[in-house]
Amino acid sequence: MDDSSLTADDIGEYAERARLDPDRFDPEEQAAAMETQDTLVARLDGLDMPTAPDREYWDPDGDDDPNAAFLSRCDIQRTDEGLLAGLTVAVKDNIAVAGLPMTCGSPLFADHVPAEDATTVDRLLDAGGRIVGKANMDEFALGGDAATMRFRLARNPNDPDHQPGGSSAGSGVAVADGLADVALGSDTGGSVRFPASFCGVVGLKPSRGLVPLTGFVQFSKVNDEIGILADTVEHVARTLAAIAGPDPKDAATVGSSPEAYVDVVAGIDAGAAETLTVGVPEELFGGARAVDETVRAAIDALAAAGATVREVSIPDFEYAVPAWWAIAMTEAAAYVEANGNDYWQPSVTDPAFTAAVEAAFAERTDELGDYPAEAFLYGQHLLAEGEEYYARAQRARELVTAGVDDALDGVDVLAGPTTPMVAPAWEGENYLADSTLDEAVRTTGPFNLTGHPAVSVPCGSDDGLPVGLQFIGRRGADASALRAAAIWEAVDR
Repeated sequence: MDDSSLTADDIGEYAERARLDPDRFDPEEQAAAMETQDTLVARLDGLDMPTAPDREYWDPDGDDDPNAAFLSRCDIQRTDEGLLAGLTVAVKDNIAVAGLPMTCGSPLFADHVPAEDATTVDRLLDAGGRIVGKANMDEFALGGDAATMRFRLARNPNDPDHQPGGSSAGSGVAVADGLADVALGSDTGGSVRFPASFCGVVGLKPSRGLVPLTGFVQFSKVNDEIGILADTVEHVARTLAAIAGPDPKDAATVGSSPEAYVDVVAGIDAGAAETLTVGVPEELFGGARAVDETVRAAIDALAAAGATVREVSIPDFEYAVPAWWAIAMTEAAAYVEANGNDYWQPSVTDPAFTAAVEAAFAERTDELGDYPAEAFLYGQHLLAEGEEYYARAQRARELVTAGVDDALDGVDVLAGPTTPMVAPAWEGENYLADSTLDEAVRTTGPFNLTGHPAVSVPCGSDDGLPVGLQFIGRRGADASALRAAAIWEAVDR
């Protein structure tokens, strides 16, 4: 840090950014004071920083990975014992695997290589998981059309002409194509559950604060979670058991209490439906008719197997998506403006990534795709003109959270469609266009806002494309949501 060239204009600019009168400061006096204070701060330059391990990786082979599940391939295993022994794992490319590129799906970070594993990755390896690649994703986890897949266009294994679901597209494809048993994704408004629903696999967004986010590129403190996609509910449960729980580097996880996820789903048979009470909120329906009918048929099958099914309602649900959008966009813009620093909570940030963000946005923003650029622009609009709406959105979040809690009163889980549509075609359909965004995330985004766990399981198809059934549990009761999903798997066998 070198402030020897600070000018009166610099001091004036800092004052204006702090919304202070520049005339109250003597520029020479402030420049000298800042230089002295920077000498103190610069002692931090003496910290030893980690260096990236030497891990081998290579480009994906189109013949072995025809639907573009991966951005890079690897073969990393620490032990062959543990909860995940024998399971292969894909990791979304906004979660750090030390020594491998972490692009966040963007050319801006094509050369960024983290020096430390994300906490979730470290825990996967400790549990015996074998990491086989970094999964493809939409740029900056923002997308829904071909233009946001900047390196490889991921395709739906059920029909390559259709979308696999964003933004954890590669994670869903890797599991659906049998290239990985388990995949980590991230979910800000449905980005684990969309690919789970569209590709026909299981996908969990856990309760807020249950899974550590250290080493993950977290845009929204309220809405972001690292989630899990897998071929079975049991494999999701095993992975959650391996990665959940407090992390001293992530203050948001303080006080989290993992449950016995594996025990809860082990040995479940269809008879367990008699112990399940399901609430069905009308607010989650009203999308594509075929999706609604398929999901209602699945709920009827649960009832026929002995489950108790009740119609319920979620009060104040109409505020969910506006509040979700206002919070997500404001926080994303603030994150980029702060060069990837999480000022909002006392957590450990990677200085190398902060430097990479600063350099990328200072020098190469022309490489940023249109959709994330427009999202960041709107976020800046909210920061500059609409911060009142961030405060209003937080009040709305409390209302919607209370509404979901109210709907869960007296039932084990809520159930409804995961997504209001099946996978759109790549050509001619964009489910995240301005006119359809609020409808697309209407069944997923609200539960990021409220922090409730939500799991998607396949429950049928429409014209050969999978339909997802979503179970929502109480906050912190991820085991209940997984148990309901396991019961559905048993009933559907």
